[in-house]
Amino acid sequence: MRRQKKRKGDFMLDYRYQTFLVLADHLNYTKAAAVLSLSQPTVTKHIQYLENDLGIKLFQYQDRNLELTRKGELLRDRLILINRQINDLLRTLTTHSEQPDFTIGVSRTIGEYYLPNHTSLFGKEQNIRLHLLVENTEQLSAFLYQKKIDFALISGPVKSNDFEKLPFFEDEILLICAPEHPLSGKTVDYGQLSEQHLLLREQGSGVSDTVEKYLYQENHSLDTFHKVSRIGNIQLMKSYIKNNDGIGFLYRLSVEEELKEGSLSIITLKNFSMKQAYYLTYLKQSKKQRDIDAVLTTFFATS
Repeated sequence: MRRQKKRKGDFMLDYRYQTFLVLADHLNYTKAAAVLSLSQPTVTKHIQYLENDLGIKLFQYQDRNLELTRKGELLRDRLILINRQINDLLRTLTTHSEQPDFTIGVSRTIGEYYLPNHTSLFGKEQNIRLHLLVENTEQLSAFLYQKKIDFALISGPVKSNDFEKLPFFEDEILLICAPEHPLSGKTVDYGQLSEQHLLLREQGSGVSDTVEKYLYQENHSLDTFHKVSRIGNIQLMKSYIKNNDGIGFLYRLSVEEELKEGSLSIITLKNFSMKQAYYLTYLKQSKKQRDIDAVLTTFFATS
């Protein structure tokens, strides 16, 4: 059995409780195992150990959906509070400078396209010391729970009620194709895409979650497309689209240069308007207002 790597500050929280918190967030053993880089049986053993040790049931199935029991909800809420208090104490004890030190998680679109063009993080005197970690939206949410990051800049829906979310930018999601594609520059109905190969970001990315949520609300689905392929790298996805190997949904921010130079084109969908806010997120009640203000000033004063 692979044990989760113990991090500084985790000495007061057993690694099995970390597993519990991630499963409580995702309510899916497979997803929790992927986030924690553990096998699904290992996640199950961790939960069974806690339930046997505490003598309570933490999870239950309701109509095939995994849910927290009332005592499981209570444990989750108390553990999150304890984690916050431990981290605040450790930061106070280990800080050797008055300058705050934060690890900020950023989604890939924000990291690659928003920050370089809308901020000057390292080009001026800052009031905080920054460490940036780039991942997709789903992974960043898990990192917030696990205390691997202090804040997250997320370009997608914020699914958990445990997070505060402060919007700072709104982007449009476009259907992109090569200039020589038969639908390039045209306005079409969604049903006319049935013969198309759709390229989409990986599950858990903000743009992918937004597209699937929007299609569901509009009584559409990805099943309309002849073929759907997932690509985790934005640049690689754009390269395939440029080669006319498929069409894809991407944030406008990530394709602005290609649209200006003419190497990519837009397919306009009738009665479709997909927009998504970008958020600064953090666990509720986990941050002092001065820290929040410091991050807001650093990232968004020049936006």
